[in-house]
Amino acid sequence: MCPWSPSAGLGLSNGYQDAPFVYSVYYLGFTIIAVLLFQHRLRSWHPSVHGVVPILTVLGLIAGFTLVVLPALPEIDLTLAPLDPPEFMFADAVCYIPKSFEILFQQVLILTIVLIFHAFRWQTLQLGLLTAARFGLFHLTLIFNNVTVLYVARYTIAAICFGVVVPNVMLAMRNGATLSYGLHCGFYVADNILTHFIMAVPP
Repeated sequence: MCPWSPSAGLGLSNGYQDAPFVYSVYYLGFTIIAVLLFQHRLRSWHPSVHGVVPILTVLGLIAGFTLVVLPALPEIDLTLAPLDPPEFMFADAVCYIPKSFEILFQQVLILTIVLIFHAFRWQTLQLGLLTAARFGLFHLTLIFNNVTVLYVARYTIAAICFGVVVPNVMLAMRNGATLSYGLHCGFYVADNILTHFIMAVPP
């Protein structure tokens, strides 16, 4: 979750699940603001083929996971969870609605950064190192959310790896923005599945 989320102001201990509509509007609003602020840069982007089918495929896979796979995962044993577990450890289908808008907001910011420095003729490797550093440092701030070191480490490492490849995905690959969004969401899906199995209630 972004460090400037409204949980504290609204008195929400588990924001995404307690107020999914509020958070959805919150991140959608910031996404619109970001697009308006950087529209001159975004208009210069000429993506390599973007079709409706890949977008619907990604959205369908996310919906399929939240509605079919997620409810069927093993229940988490609370005795194995950390004392102050991150809310996404116990995410249900509703939680993924605002999360999808948060990821969209992050994707717009990443794309803007990539386009700005690409306009300065930065090479793909340079762009990858830049986004890896920025995305990794952003997720490193999770350490201030009272979560475990392992949690911070795996999210930071995943963010760095994603940051390295995302400029090439967005600029050179077919349906790059859709694929980037899908990869971003896919990490949370994979992490959720892994968490449920590692911390499953003993049979």
